[in-house]
Amino acid sequence: MKKVVFMALCAFLLIACGGQPGYVITGTTDNAGLDGQTVYLYEYGIKNGEALNSAVVENGKFIIKGEQATPLLCVIRFDEEVVKPEQANAGENAPYTATFTLENGKLVIDLSESPTVTGTPENDALASLQKEMKQIRSSLEQVMQDMGAGDEAIAGAAEKKYDEIESKASEAVKKYIQNNPNKLTSAKLLYDFRYSLDEDTRRQIINQAGDAFKQAPGIDKMIDHLAVLEKVGIGKKFTDFEMKTPAGEAIRLSDNAGKGKITLIDFWASWCPPCRKDIPHLAALYKQYKGKGFEIVGVSLDRTSDAWVKGIEELNITWPQMSDLQYWKSEGAALYGVNSIPHTVLVDKDGIIIAKNLRGEALDAKLAEALE
Repeated sequence: MKKVVFMALCAFLLIACGGQPGYVITGTTDNAGLDGQTVYLYEYGIKNGEALNSAVVENGKFIIKGEQATPLLCVIRFDEEVVKPEQANAGENAPYTATFTLENGKLVIDLSESPTVTGTPENDALASLQKEMKQIRSSLEQVMQDMGAGDEAIAGAAEKKYDEIESKASEAVKKYIQNNPNKLTSAKLLYDFRYSLDEDTRRQIINQAGDAFKQAPGIDKMIDHLAVLEKVGIGKKFTDFEMKTPAGEAIRLSDNAGKGKITLIDFWASWCPPCRKDIPHLAALYKQYKGKGFEIVGVSLDRTSDAWVKGIEELNITWPQMSDLQYWKSEGAALYGVNSIPHTVLVDKDGIIIAKNLRGEALDAKLAEALE
């Protein structure tokens, strides 16, 4: 009897408070040209998926109502013919498009040049992060212009500033994810910043995540990638593979690595500007340490032999080279979990991996230490 009375009371309270539970999205846009256009709600990451809901913009406003049993990562946008898709900075929304967590409650969406979604704790937190990131990146446009300047000093200073800005953005994202574990927006941000967050951070976050987090778009690929990286982690024996030299002769990584020398495996390509920029530094290290127990093996992700050989000649590379000319499908790159270049792996005299992804001064210091 008490249970019946309790359920009746709950029903009465629902009616008294305005009806069935669900979500109500109140949206606005500052673009008068979008009046009369339909805005669509889609599940995020589902290519060519059907719209979950929609509404027509009238006088700069729209309302979307529905129910969502469990939180769902969604994107709200117009047809591509109405608003041409634009590239956004990682972790931010593109103009007139917003990615957010759809959940029951009252959501407020501003579909403008800088869209925001608020109304629930998770979306409020994401909006706050995006505001912080915009502040961090406020000078990014000027920095990128300076990077293309003809003045080498200006370009160099701009590159350093760019790295500082993106490092701050990555730290802000890392803090958000750690403060919002198991949130769908955290899963999206982890994927967006997969190249900026170090391997240990990514592994720690995923190891602590729940099933919903792990089922977010792209996270399954990250889990697989981390499994590959684990096999070639620091302290593990290097993984051997065979490719060909520029002359077409078969060569194995083990022909150099693990043969009593400190060996740097350098994944690069002639088409990669950062790789080409690093080569003179590697050449200087090679000249300094070649006779002191140091070797470099270049693994190229080039697509054609002509481009590869031309790059070797232009950059005056004198250390051993190998490639299967398979671009991003390179067997060696796959075995080492390489998804961006330049990528380096430092192997000790016994073939044990002692460092990864070192460049510049960090590589100098580690190499000097290993060769003591």
